[in-house]
Parts: sequence; structure tokens; C-alpha cells
Amino acid sequence: MISVVVPVYNTGQFLERVISALKSQDMDGSGYELIFVDNGSTDNSLSILSQHEDIQTLRELKRGSYAARNRGVLHARGDIIVFTDSDCFPVHGWLSAIKAYFDSHPRAQALLGPRMSPGNNRSLQLVSDYENQKAEMVFKSDDPQVYYGYTNNMAVRRGAMGSLGPYVERGRGSDTIFIRRLVDKQGCQAVAYCPDMAVRHAELESIGVYYSKIMTYARSRMSYSHIETVRPLSRAERLAVFRAATRHSPVVDSLLLLSLLVGGAVAWWWGGLGVRQSDA
Repeated sequence: MISVVVPVYNTGQFLERVISALKSQDMDGSGYELIFVDNGSTDNSLSILSQHEDIQTLRELKRGSYAARNRGVLHARGDIIVFTDSDCFPVHGWLSAIKAYFDSHPRAQALLGPRMSPGNNRSLQLVSDYENQKAEMVFKSDDPQVYYGYTNNMAVRRGAMGSLGPYVERGRGSDTIFIRRLVDKQGCQAVAYCPDMAVRHAELESIGVYYSKIMTYARSRMSYSHIETVRPLSRAERLAVFRAATRHSPVVDSLLLLSLLVGGAVAWWWGGLGVRQSDA
């Protein structure tokens, strides 16, 4: 049994598509359960969920997506617990890829996979390819200091969730805190990258949104740095990621990606600057 846990907060515009993507997975319906946890939505999210009797719909009054995920985990029956967000559309074969990887890699305790843009915007495709290439390199590394997490596409064995969970109920960064604790306890081989367990992230609809998320991640990383410190990639490591992401790309796409990454570096600096100024 696989349990899919999805926190929901005012994402009614995406829910039907998310539910459809989850119900159309290439696994027998008896092999997985869907648990959606409403976190105080004020739009039509609860109304949409109530129309699907084959979905467990829970409510978590404590605000925060990690509180909602923890509520879902308490009700989950699966040996594997899979997390995604209510604005992410898993590709066909998502769950079977997760199960196959865990079956063939018994030492793996947590999996993370690609997050792709929802449309055909070339700039977004380039930065998504870069970010996914970076994730693949990180989760093959022997350096635990570079490991991080993201719960919009994460799968965890119940044993690991039970021994290291629940998630710390804070605003952001609890996925990284969980992954780092798992790596510290069981080693880097406990966390793996599964390239076939991909989701499309509806929120990632423009480069402006991408830069905004980078600023948010910068603020988040600084806010939990007193709990877990994540080492930023070196210039040599970033160059290796860039080369891998552009190895089959025309020169014009490589130059476009380079310019987009420069903008991302500025967004990261600006996001961190806001935290430093508020601390001062």
C-alpha cells in the first residue's frame, strides 16, 4: 500500500486536475490511497474534495502545510508515504516508478524526483532542467552538507517517517530538516533521486514566479540555518551542473540559461538581504 498525502489551501482552481492525475496512475486502485488534508481553505477546495468519495478528506485547523502533512501521515496506512502539493500534477507512472525504485533499492529510505514547468515556456524549461540536474547531482553526492528536501515530490518509507518524523511544524524548511536528519542518521545512501517520479508544478508559470520562489527559498534557508545548515554548491559544482543541463542544447539556449541563472543569483541575494536587514 502506498499513501499519497496532499495538503490543500485555496487551490480549488487546480484540484480537479491534480485528482485526475492521481486517479489515473498506472497502478491498481487498491494499491494506493489518496489523503487530502484541508488546511483552512476559504475557496471551493472543500466542495471539490467532497465530490470524490474515494478520497480521504481530512481537516487540520493548525495553519501550515507541515501540520497538514503530519495529520495525513497519522491516517496513512501505506508502507510508503508519498507527498506532493495540491498544485502539482504527477506524470503517468509516478507511483509505479516510486514503488519500483524502492523495491530495487532496499537501502533507500527517501526519494525525491523532478519538478517540471507546466507548459512550453522555453525559459522555464531551461531553468527546470537545470534545477533537476542540480538535484540529481546533490542526491548522488557523498557530502551530506549539500542535501536538502522538497515535499512537493517526495516519497518516504514508513519506518523512516516513524523514526525521524513528524515534520517540524514551522513555516518552511521542514522537508530539508527531515532529509538532513535522515542522512545524518543513515548516510547519504538513504536518500536518492528517482528521475521517473516527475511532477508538473502549476505555480511555476513564469520566470517572475521562479525568481520569487528563489527569494522565498533564500529567506527560508536562512530561517532554519540554526537547525540545519545546507552548504551551497561551489562554483565548480554549479559549472558541472550547467554543463550537464546544456550538453545537448544549442548555444543560444545555453546563453539564455546563463542569463536566467544570473537573475536567479540576484534573486537569491535579494531574498537573503531582506532577512539580514530584518535581523539587524
